Amino acid sequence: MQDRVSISNGNSKMGKIASVSLPAWTTCKRCGCWGKCYAKKLERIRPSVRNAYERNLSILQNAPDTYWREVEAAIMTSRFFRFHVSGDIPDKEYLNRMLDLAERNQHCQILCFTKKFELVNEVLDDGRVIPSNLHLLFSAWRDLLMDNPYNLPTAHVRYRDGYTTASDEAVECGGNCTTCALTDGGCWALKRGEQVVFNEH
Repeated sequence: MQDRVSISNGNSKMGKIASVSLPAWTTCKRCGCWGKCYAKKLERIRPSVRNAYERNLSILQNAPDTYWREVEAAIMTSRFFRFHVSGDIPDKEYLNRMLDLAERNQHCQILCFTKKFELVNEVLDDGRVIPSNLHLLFSAWRDLLMDNPYNLPTAHVRYRDGYTTASDEAVECGGNCTTCALTDGGCWALKRGEQVVFNEH
């Protein structure tokens, strides 16, 4: 029997928001966050989670049409969906398929944080447009250079020592994705040039 893509139905922080994830580090840009990655820590302490993420990546690599068909099936029956609680956009083809999927499913609000700034910029340089229901946020990290010529919304960390790359105008993370989604707030409502800040976790 063929493996199925693992779609999460939510967690304590996100609430009831479906998501698909890939392995941490394997698909991520290397930066200072690696040493503090909560997703990688979760994979270490919960083998079932690690296995699910690795299976998702395997299906993506070996049967990409199956991966995207199952992800789209989940999005078709959801009001809200998130890409990558763990992991990041692997490559340009993946991002283009995300854009295609969002265009076909305007009823669903889709959220994705990424540190693959150059990859996103390259796709936008190609003339692609981000659909209004795809909320693509550049994720900042201390000492990580962010090239953001399209002025996409950005997410920032408030570190335990109090330091943050966020401006004073940044929206404060409310701590629950579902609450913000249902009230048209937080990350789901950020416009170009706007920021959200959340406490290090």
